[in-house]
Amino acid sequence: MPVWEFRPGNVNDHAPLVFVDDRDIESGMFDTEGRPLTWNRKPRIEVFVEPDKKKSQPVADISALTPGALALNEKAKAALEPFLCRFGQFLEMDCGDESRWFYNVTNVVSCIDEERSARKPSGAISKEAFFEDRVPTQEAVFKDPLMAAGKLYVNEAAKVALEKLIAAAGLVGAAFVEPGQRSRKPRPRG
Repeated sequence: MPVWEFRPGNVNDHAPLVFVDDRDIESGMFDTEGRPLTWNRKPRIEVFVEPDKKKSQPVADISALTPGALALNEKAKAALEPFLCRFGQFLEMDCGDESRWFYNVTNVVSCIDEERSARKPSGAISKEAFFEDRVPTQEAVFKDPLMAAGKLYVNEAAKVALEKLIAAAGLVGAAFVEPGQRSRKPRPRG
């Protein structure tokens, strides 16, 4: 069964979101290892504006914030939450005068085949290979423990379901890519 990485679309097309306070990152509140999170306050985020520009690019409904998670606006949350809540949690963030939602996947499935996965010279996995018999057959959004901090995956059934929901709601900013494909531009860090 095919596995797809579910991530924000190309950062060249939409403005990413960034953290207002680096202490929020350091505190672990944005941990993406696949464990449920509890926040005692809403963190503040903002739209990234490139240096030398007065205005940001348009903001997507599904935005980049940190590897291994998605940031959704109200429209995206309303459309996708009934499906996505089975596999993770939504945590509210303040983004100027609106709320954004940090989607934290807590469904962890150990299905990456380390032996068959391609590796960088450093030894890190560069292109995942999967044990077909371990990939869920029913719709699933999941993380693998080996890549949990940086990636979230969907199986073919979930990809099809999510594509329908995204199209029906007219959402922008989501991408389903073959694992191992790289973004065209590095993500800014605030």
